[in-house]
Amino acid sequence: MSPGRVGLLILMILLFLFGASVIYMRTREDPEEIFKRNSNLRVEVLNGCGVNRLAIRVSDILREKGFNVVSIGDAKNHYPESVVIERADENMTNGKYFARRINCKNIGKDIDPALFIDVTLIVGEDYKKLFPDVEKRF
Repeated sequence: MSPGRVGLLILMILLFLFGASVIYMRTREDPEEIFKRNSNLRVEVLNGCGVNRLAIRVSDILREKGFNVVSIGDAKNHYPESVVIERADENMTNGKYFARRINCKNIGKDIDPALFIDVTLIVGEDYKKLFPDVEKRF
């Protein structure tokens, strides 16, 4: 290889690395911004599978991630899969964000401003997929 080609190859590699670093810096999420956004969401956690004290344990995990858990209880029905329910925004902005943060695929909408919550999480039988360390809690 001639010195000109080696120089061109090095230049191309440097340009690629520079471009990759710019893309990374623009797409990465700032942990402080995530925590701030999490703390602005009012979350209700309902136990939908009957495991003793599960809603309390999951709430503890969510609070560690910065979420503002304002209500804990039991669901009226049994749920084989966990569900995130949007309560405040017709566009489901809160529900989609929260579901993405906890890796939940099931999202629904039941807008009710009288509840004064943004999102309800009904924890189903698949809770170990979403919260693998939950059973280590008290």
